[in-house]
Amino acid sequence: MVTDKNVCLPLKSVVFRAEVKGHVTGLQATLCYSNDSDDPVEIVFRFPVEQSHAVVGLVAVVDGRRVEAQLREKEEARAIYDDAIASGQTAALGEEKSGDVFSVSLGNLPPKKEAELHLRLVGELPIDADGGVRFSLPVSLKPRYTPAGFSDPLAPTQSHAGGHEDDKRASGPGVNAFSMTVRNAEAVEAVTSPTHSIACSREGGEVRVTLLEENLEKDLVVLIRRREPHAPAAIVEGGAATSGRGYMSGPAVMVSFYPEFPDVEAAGEFLFLLDRSGSMAGTYITSAKEALVLFLKSLTEGCYFNIIGFGTQLSVSVPF
Repeated sequence: MVTDKNVCLPLKSVVFRAEVKGHVTGLQATLCYSNDSDDPVEIVFRFPVEQSHAVVGLVAVVDGRRVEAQLREKEEARAIYDDAIASGQTAALGEEKSGDVFSVSLGNLPPKKEAELHLRLVGELPIDADGGVRFSLPVSLKPRYTPAGFSDPLAPTQSHAGGHEDDKRASGPGVNAFSMTVRNAEAVEAVTSPTHSIACSREGGEVRVTLLEENLEKDLVVLIRRREPHAPAAIVEGGAATSGRGYMSGPAVMVSFYPEFPDVEAAGEFLFLLDRSGSMAGTYITSAKEALVLFLKSLTEGCYFNIIGFGTQLSVSVPF
C-alpha cells in the first residue's frame, strides 16, 4: 500500500487462508497497514497477481469505514464510477494495471490510524509429474525491473552505487498465520510440505492443514497428492448470493483431467528464455544460470535447444 506521494505504509500483519478444490485454489489474504505519520494520506492499494490467478473480492476497512468492492465488467464498472462521481458521491475504482498488478484507490487514512484489507483470489494450481498439485505462497515480492523514464510502484529503488536495493514495498513482517482446507478428502492420498512443518487432519470430508511454525520466513510449498491423479473430476461452484444477472450470479462447472500417456523416449526441441534485465542483478542471475545448467544437463541425446536472453538487448545463442 502506497500514498499519493508513492511512499510505502508499514505492513503490520499478514494472514492467509487457502481452499483447494481439485486443481483450483481460493486464497484470502488479510493485510493490516498503519499510517504512523502525523498527517492524513491518500492511499492506493496495489497487489501483484500472477497470470494464473484473478482477484474476485476486496473489502477494505479504513479507519472504521468499510468499503466493499463489487466485481463488474470493465465497461459497466467504469459507467457506475462515472455516474457516482458526477452525482457528488464518494467512489473507488479498482482495476488491473500493466497486466499483473491490481490497483484500487481507497481515499484518505487519518494519522495514527490503521487500514485492514481482505483480498480474495482464485487461481489454477500447477500439476507435478506424479499428478499431484503444488500450492506455493511467496513471503516477499521480487523487485520488478523498470526502464529509465518509467514509474512502477513495484520497482526496486536505486542505490547510490548504481545497483538495486531491496524494494521497500516488499518489506514488512513475514506471514503471521496460514491455514488451508482441501476439499474432497476421500480423493486425497497425502498432503505434505517440503519447506515447512505442517499438521494435517481429516474432518467431514476435508483435509485441514495448519502451519506448525510461528511465522513464514521463506516461501511455503504444499504438495497435494491424489489417490487417482488421472481420474477426471467435476467441481460445481454455486453462484454469488447477490441479486441481478451478473456473470458471477449463476453456478459454474469445471471438469479437469490429467491424461496418462505411455512413456515414449523421443527427442524434443527446447527454448530457454533467460531474463538478464536489471531486476536479475546479484543472486537472481546466479540462480538462473545454475538452473539453466541443470536443465541443459537433463536433456537427452538428440534434443535440439536454443537460449534466448533478454534485457536491454535481445541475444540468441543460435540465430533462427
